[in-house]
Amino acid sequence: MTKKHRLLLSGLTAVSFAMLSGSGAFAAGTVVVYSAISTKLMQAFVDAFQKDNPDISVQVISGGSGELLTRVKAERNNPLGDVLLGPDADTFDSDLSLFESYESPESSAFDAAALQPEHKYAGFSTNFQVFIVNTKMMSAEETPKSWKDLAKPEYKGKILMANPAQSGSAFSQLHQIIALHGWDVMDDIIANATFVSSSKLAFQNIAKGEIALGLTSEFNVLQSKNDGYPVEAVYPEDGTALVVDASAIIAGGPNPEEARKFIDFVNSRPAHEMLVKLDGRRSARKDVAPPEGLADIGTINVVSYDTVSAARDKDAELERFDETFSQK
Repeated sequence: MTKKHRLLLSGLTAVSFAMLSGSGAFAAGTVVVYSAISTKLMQAFVDAFQKDNPDISVQVISGGSGELLTRVKAERNNPLGDVLLGPDADTFDSDLSLFESYESPESSAFDAAALQPEHKYAGFSTNFQVFIVNTKMMSAEETPKSWKDLAKPEYKGKILMANPAQSGSAFSQLHQIIALHGWDVMDDIIANATFVSSSKLAFQNIAKGEIALGLTSEFNVLQSKNDGYPVEAVYPEDGTALVVDASAIIAGGPNPEEARKFIDFVNSRPAHEMLVKLDGRRSARKDVAPPEGLADIGTINVVSYDTVSAARDKDAELERFDETFSQK
């Protein structure tokens, strides 16, 4: 991570982490969850978990994937959190020593691809990275059809992306584009794009009509569309990967027993039905159907995404991103 990234993240951490406490102020136990998922879904998880575990208080610290991983690393010698919930799997693969091996009783409900071989993490949701297009600002004919199209001069100033140092989904976008087309194309996309500090802004600003086109996870487009915004998802015809988000127990956390109970809940079918219903995400479980409104996987050009190599190459790719971004 560059000095620029470290300074930016440390500043964001101070203002963006919010501590929320569940009910049960006099509970016998506590579990501290570092959450990268939506507030709405996290609150539903807290309510459902505490209904079945009234003796455990849930404390939530919310932030972006990059922010949360930075926090976990900084606390390595004295962990303050118990669970990391929601970042892309390559966030966990970047340093597996930070997480405890734990095979949940729910593990059999997941495909092997959604489980880390040593059970350091389990899949949470799976999703594709897509274009979100404001249909009042950009017609179907004008809309780019591929990642490579984003590098064309006519899209300069018309693309919104989250900073890949702060957003797991934005790094996934960066890594996929580089894998498919190399840095020449990525450099041109960086020159064309405007970058924002969070993945939320990368789709919310499109929905609100502040800019025509953004890069985001598919479920954000579905949510925005269901909320009445004039947006559509475009799946890049040159391919997009089905990326796994995950959850894990932080090694050496202060409340290991409570952490295992919470992870068992997060991996359960009822929790995954919540993520489908409330967030419009595809579940990583084999027995939970995807939400209505998302494209059928059979219609998408699906490319592979190696989380291990993504984690290995992340620092180098972010350094290279910084070099190009500084020249804008």
